Amino acid sequence: MKMLGSGGLKPFCAAHQLTYPNIINLKNGKLKREEPRLLQRLLGCLAVPTELLQYPLDSKTPCFLLPDAGALTTFRDQLQFLTKAE
Repeated sequence: MKMLGSGGLKPFCAAHQLTYPNIINLKNGKLKREEPRLLQRLLGCLAVPTELLQYPLDSKTPCFLLPDAGALTTFRDQLQFLTKAE
């Protein structure tokens, strides 16, 4: 979300039909409960396709599966770039 720049988050949410307050709460770590589907939708909007898994089946912790090694490499590169920008 940092890559959207100042003032870019609200138009991004509107364009992708995401609820702005929920995205802000996700960004700030203040969601009242885990929202794996919201995170999955957000990642999809940022061109990071994922599949939501629960492994093991009785686990309450969601996992996200990237489609291939190339997507994982791209995701890691983006994280590294954004972490260095802080």
